[in-house]
Order: sequence, then structure tokens, then C-alpha cells
Amino acid sequence: MKKLIIALTGVLVLGGLTGCGTTKDPKPNETETSGTPDSNQAEKGIVAGSMEPTLIKLEEKDGQPVYEYKIKNQTEKEKTFVFSSGQTIDFEVKNEKGEVVYRDSENKMYTQAIQEITLKQGEEFSRNVVLPKLDSGSYTLTVWLTAKGESKYKMVKDILIP
Repeated sequence: MKKLIIALTGVLVLGGLTGCGTTKDPKPNETETSGTPDSNQAEKGIVAGSMEPTLIKLEEKDGQPVYEYKIKNQTEKEKTFVFSSGQTIDFEVKNEKGEVVYRDSENKMYTQAIQEITLKQGEEFSRNVVLPKLDSGSYTLTVWLTAKGESKYKMVKDILIP
């Protein structure tokens, strides 16, 4: 009985190992491309536009400046963003010396669940950014998407607090 169990285990292990590490070779007339999927598709004429981030000022709320961070899908295909937590954007405020005086994600906790947001053609993703109370002066506001591998949607805006 023990020999039968050992023999079956060996067959299963060998069967599992034969499937590991095998890859499908590209066909001889296919070539590999490098770069982001969007850039490869743009070369083939599939993508008409791009993902467009914007940052606009809205009305103040309780004396605090409010901005809207938005990304619009101007391409001809859906775009899926993958987030590793409940946090979808982050922002920081720097003073005139370039020192970070506020970062939204500091001392905050987010749900630890992977989430995906898919933008269809022409759809928008938007979040409001409510700034903390700041002393009078000039600041730089930087807002970015926290999706995995998506660092190109950063927006920077110079702001003045009277």
C-alpha cells in the first residue's frame, strides 16, 4: 500500500513539474515589442487619444480650498486601474522652500483589499482634494493616482493661500 502511495505521489510531482517553465514560443513571423501597451497600440493606430488628468479648483468648503482631480479616458479602449488598497489618490502640499507641509496619506489607514476601477471610452474618474488649513503663502499641490504601475497621471499646481 505504501509503495502505491509513493508511486502515485511521484507521478503527480513529475506531472506537475513537466508543466512548469514551458512557454509558447512566438511564431516565426511575429515580432516582440517593448514599451507600454498604449504606446504599442498607438503605433498600430488603435488609440485615438490618451488618458487626460486634470486638476481644477472648486469652491471652498468651510474655508478650506477644494480641488477636483480627474482622469478622462480619451482612448478607444477601456482602461483598468488596479489599486492595492482603498486609497485611490494621494496628495501633498509643499511650501516655498520645497518642504512637505502636508501629505494626505500620513496617519491614515485604508482598507487592505485589491480593487479595480475600469474606465470605458469617454468616462471619467474623479476625486475631490480638500486641503488642510494652511498659513498664508505660496504652495505647490501635487496629486497622483495610487494605482499599481501608474505614475504618469501626476498633476502639479501652484496655489496661493491669502
